[in-house]
This record gives sequence, C-alpha cells and structure tokens, in this order.
Amino acid sequence: LPIIIRGMWVGTFHGLCNRLLRLHSRDVGLPQSFQILDNADQLSVIKRVLKNKKVDTEKYPPKQVQYHINSAKDQGLRADQIEELDESSRQLNEIYKSYQNLCDKEGAVDFGELLLRCYEFLKLNEVLRTHYQNKFKHILVDEFQDTNQLQYNWLKLLSSKNNSVFAVGDDDQSIYGFRGARSNNLHDFVKDFDVTETIKLEQNYRSFGHILDAANSLIKNNI
Repeated sequence: LPIIIRGMWVGTFHGLCNRLLRLHSRDVGLPQSFQILDNADQLSVIKRVLKNKKVDTEKYPPKQVQYHINSAKDQGLRADQIEELDESSRQLNEIYKSYQNLCDKEGAVDFGELLLRCYEFLKLNEVLRTHYQNKFKHILVDEFQDTNQLQYNWLKLLSSKNNSVFAVGDDDQSIYGFRGARSNNLHDFVKDFDVTETIKLEQNYRSFGHILDAANSLIKNNI
C-alpha cells in the first residue's frame, strides 16, 4: 500500500483488547504477563471454585456455571449487576463472584474478561478514552452480524463524533446467537451512528456456474 501502515491496529475484538490491557496493565489491576484462559482452562477454574465452595455439581453443573458467567460478560454484566430472581440465580451469582475473585488473585482473564475489563477501563478513564478516540480516526468492523452486546458497546465507546466507522455484515448470515451474537446490532448501528449511506452487495460472486464447476472438479478428487 502507498501508505505507512505501522500505525494500524488489526485484529479481533479480543486481540485488540488484549493489546490494550497489556499496555495499561497497571491501570486495570493486572500483571503485565497476565494469563488468558481458554474454555478448557476456564472450566477447570470453575470446578476448583465449586469444590472450594462445596457446591453440589449435580445441581450446578460446571458447564452451566460457565455459560452463566460467559453470557453475563457478553452482556457487560458483573455479578452484582445481575438480577437475582430466585435461589438458583443467587447461587450462580455467588459462584460468579468467587470465580472472578480467584481469577483476579491469580492474574488470569477469560475471553469475556478481556472485553469487559477493557470496556470498563475505557469507560472510566476519560483521558485514555479520548486518546484512543483520537488515535483511531477510521474504524472498520467486519462480520458485524456476529458482534455481541458488549462488543457493540465497546465500539460505541471507542468512537466519537470525529471518527468514521465502517461496518460490513449480513444479518442473514448471523449464526452465532448461541454465543451471544446479536444480529440486531446491524440495525442499531444505522440509528446509533447516524449512518448516511448503506452500500448493498447483492451479487453473489462465489456461486457462478463456472466457479462451482471448477470447485466441484477439485472436490471430486478428495480422498
């Protein structure tokens, strides 16, 4: 490209938040070398918490607890922000608190925590929020239909009236609702960002007959 691209940040929401948190680890209360928990690691920590609290895992299976925690974080909610409708939800929130306390103590973050802690940090720190709003004059988000509520809120926080934000997505291809993806973010984006122009790509260049013929001629040789 005929431009200097070293100033560009390119990555997933999680990757960008990881970069921000490591740059400002002291401000967010994390060691600079904090550990990122994958799903298996997270489940292992949850099992430790359940064991320490002597929780009946028949009544509160570890994977159900994991879903509760991840779903809450995808919505940007801490344990004390979740409405407790019954004893079950109260207990799940108590486990969520204990889990988060253990992660903080051990300097570990799960995938949801990467986004949530970064969002909370930028929301509370006006100086750094303004710094990054000024740094990222142009923001492009691909596969927008797969963003969840927290990612959308994070994007709104990072943008300002001086930024130009470009979203690419197709609500007909939204398949990650089970992971918290919210296809309505596309429609909200038009309203919340005062979108003045929408470009529709309605020609499918991947399914022309000669392309399918070429693909099938290769596939038939698969072993």
